[in-house]
Amino acid sequence: MPSTRQAQVEPAPPASGDFLDELGELALGSRLKRLADRIMADAAAIYRYLGHDMQPRWFTLLALLYRHGQCNVVEAAERLGLSQPAISQFSQQLVQRGLISSTPCAEDSRRRVLALTDNGRARVDAMQPMWQAVTRAAQELSRACDNDFYDSLRQFEHALNTASLKSRALAHLTRPAEGLSASSPEDKSA
Repeated sequence: MPSTRQAQVEPAPPASGDFLDELGELALGSRLKRLADRIMADAAAIYRYLGHDMQPRWFTLLALLYRHGQCNVVEAAERLGLSQPAISQFSQQLVQRGLISSTPCAEDSRRRVLALTDNGRARVDAMQPMWQAVTRAAQELSRACDNDFYDSLRQFEHALNTASLKSRALAHLTRPAEGLSASSPEDKSA
């Protein structure tokens, strides 16, 4: 008869040796961060290879301004799902490089209106073949799975917007951590 200790031994890690596989969904955030870091590093390498002095983190703001014209920092943050401080930081860096302008809003001088400069528009125009190639490569990667990874990711984001990881985890606990409850107002920001 096996001892209690033997019966509680966790299964061996997968053959890949990747500890995140052993942790499974518990390490979902770490795995997504690792994937994001890898994709951003590849994007940076593509920019360098093609001679573009760009940072991948600026991409979404440049693409937003290119496709939709000017917008203020608050609008950009909302449309991109980024914080206002992040948009402000990116916009300062892009202003320093002469790629965008940042001017006070006519209706509210506390707000800044962002727009591509002529130089910025020309640089983004020059990057279009690269963006198209990256789009095709990302589509190939997304469809290399049994399901379309990008569509699954969008569904995952929708589910997370419906109920946060925190609220879902608290619902599975028999007793929430001291000071927190399932109806805590902190849940909105988790």
